Amino acid sequence: MSEDKDNILRPDDEVTLIGGSEWNPDQDRLVRKDGKWKIAAISLAAVLITVLGIFAVRHVVHHKEFIQSRSTEEILNSLKTPMSGVPGIKAGTEEAMGVLLRTYELSGLKAHFADTVPDYGDSSIYMITRSSDYKLVNDRKEIIGDFINDGEILAKSNWRAGFMIIENGNAQIGINRSPKIFKHALNAKGSMFRQFALVSGGVKCSKQFELKGKVTRCAYAIRNQSLYFIETVNPETMHGFSDALVELGFIDAIYITGGSQPNLFYRAADGTSHGEYIDDKPHDMIVWTK
Repeated sequence: MSEDKDNILRPDDEVTLIGGSEWNPDQDRLVRKDGKWKIAAISLAAVLITVLGIFAVRHVVHHKEFIQSRSTEEILNSLKTPMSGVPGIKAGTEEAMGVLLRTYELSGLKAHFADTVPDYGDSSIYMITRSSDYKLVNDRKEIIGDFINDGEILAKSNWRAGFMIIENGNAQIGINRSPKIFKHALNAKGSMFRQFALVSGGVKCSKQFELKGKVTRCAYAIRNQSLYFIETVNPETMHGFSDALVELGFIDAIYITGGSQPNLFYRAADGTSHGEYIDDKPHDMIVWTK
């Protein structure tokens, strides 16, 4: 009986609460809420850093993968200016590092795409070349790389870093994989295609050299602010062709598939025509007119 009396809680007995004598349930709830906010903030920061990292990597891939002779903005601004000079093609031959080239310097011309060979007896037509590459899938032609014709999208892929873009007949070539090129051509109802990059900023683009062996090769290239179409006289590797272009001072060059023509059609500034256009394959073409 005395033990029962000892176990009776008296009014003046001390009571120890769970959590200690300083425990405050309201404060504990605030601490827990504050911790949740910290975790949320850290998670959000991690997501933002990841997103920014992705954009940074994309920017490097699109713009910094190759040395740039001109920025995307400079190329797009140049589309506002027509090609200078008297309309015509100046043909010549040059050689570097054992590679013999036929060069065709363009002046005063405008460009558009065509999928059938035009009548180049027309005195307004000064040159015809191939443009994009293609493959046959179930006997159907599929264009390789971004391709827009007068604002109509015909193909999408920007792995090939070389491009030609046309707006109001004014043409520019460049080297990068920026989506701005595609968007500009689309919004301006212009045209563009992509091809392998050979030279960018005076440095050859070896990462783009997927075609092996020796065949005759072609390119559009820039030197001293002039646009050239170039053919090799003999079969060459992509490396050998690009080395020669760099040695001869071309700062940007994009590949054109299909190989050299035995006697390429072009029209000189005096209106005299030379050669003929031959192609037994369904390439899309660039037609140059005055």
